[in-house]
Amino acid sequence: MVLRLRVAALLLGLAVVGPAAAGEESESHISRPGLFFAWLSPDLGAVVVRADDAAHLRALARHCRAGRPVFALQTGEKYPCQIEVPKDPSGGEQWEEVRATVQGGPARSNTRQYRLFSIAPPLTTQWTTRPIAAPEVQALEGVLRSDARLRAAVRSPLKLAAATVVHKSGGQDLAILVPGKLVQDRAGGYHARRHHVFTKDRKGYAYQGDVPAKVASFVDLDGAELPGLVVSEGCDGWCITLWSLAGGLRPVGRFGGH
Repeated sequence: MVLRLRVAALLLGLAVVGPAAAGEESESHISRPGLFFAWLSPDLGAVVVRADDAAHLRALARHCRAGRPVFALQTGEKYPCQIEVPKDPSGGEQWEEVRATVQGGPARSNTRQYRLFSIAPPLTTQWTTRPIAAPEVQALEGVLRSDARLRAAVRSPLKLAAATVVHKSGGQDLAILVPGKLVQDRAGGYHARRHHVFTKDRKGYAYQGDVPAKVASFVDLDGAELPGLVVSEGCDGWCITLWSLAGGLRPVGRFGGH
């Protein structure tokens, strides 16, 4: 069994999403081009969308202004979109940010609904999830016993028997999500259980790091065998982060607001 311990360099601007103050607009910031978070319900208003490169915002604006739909990566459904670009006093467009609205139709519940949207349809929307099997638990126990650095990085005992295994339909590569430490701040309205992420491919098992809370949904970011992870923390508002497993676990986006 080969263990490949990867320590992901966390980008502080992406790793933690603090909730916006009451009355502030929701914000989406994703480093990948063509992706953004937004609300489905129209009465929640526009989302401020930022990107690492203004060219990503220009491409999104061209797409929506041409009347082309965006696709929810969680479901593959397509929706009409609108983009508003702020202007300076002389009427010139400013591309530090744009405001995006996605027409989601009638509300399906009393709960606010958000999605991760893309200008291109996802290759995969169906991910198979199952409880971890006994041989997989034993394999991870062996990995932990054999690597002192990994045990030090994990720090607290893992609930291996409670882990969830995720893979693409028909795929061989696995993502294994193991519940870890519960973090609470009752005064601040925060609660989340850290989850440790292992992967398994033809080379063996690898520890990738941890995400701040339970995964809310799995998405296809780049057509790879392993899913992107949409993680939702319990906070005073909405604290959503997007994580990629391509080349190691790392945060690539955030969404927050009230």
